[in-house]
Amino acid sequence: MKIWLLTHSEELKKTSATGPLVKQHLMEECEVVTWSRVCPPNEILRLPKERTILVYLTDDTSKRAHEDDALNAEHIIVIDGTWQQARKMYNQSPYLQDLMHYQISGETSVFSKRRNQKEDGLCTAEVALHFLKKRQHLKTQALQQSFHEFNQ
Repeated sequence: MKIWLLTHSEELKKTSATGPLVKQHLMEECEVVTWSRVCPPNEILRLPKERTILVYLTDDTSKRAHEDDALNAEHIIVIDGTWQQARKMYNQSPYLQDLMHYQISGETSVFSKRRNQKEDGLCTAEVALHFLKKRQHLKTQALQQSFHEFNQ
């Protein structure tokens, strides 16, 4: 499994960003790619669609990945930014809209560093932890501990 953080450029400047925690712990199992409206990232465009999912809500049931599909995906793309930025990034990136989508449900965020969070939304580290826990990944506990300390 490789987690791809498609990151808004403004997110790179924030001290409240959890993407760096994910990268720090997963190292080569995580790639941070800066999103661009005018120049889609080749790294993302080259990913095999049949083995890639996007963590993002969709109303299109034909694009929804089931949990088994999501947990077996080789590449997991997480849009890394505020909810407003994520919506903009998604809407301006047709290549993302073509991917299978997966929504994490039944989990509540404990992230406290930002205001105006979506009630059913998770921060980037929580999304990564969801997949690590489901796959019983060896780095789950270390990332969980770092996230807990970061979130204090």
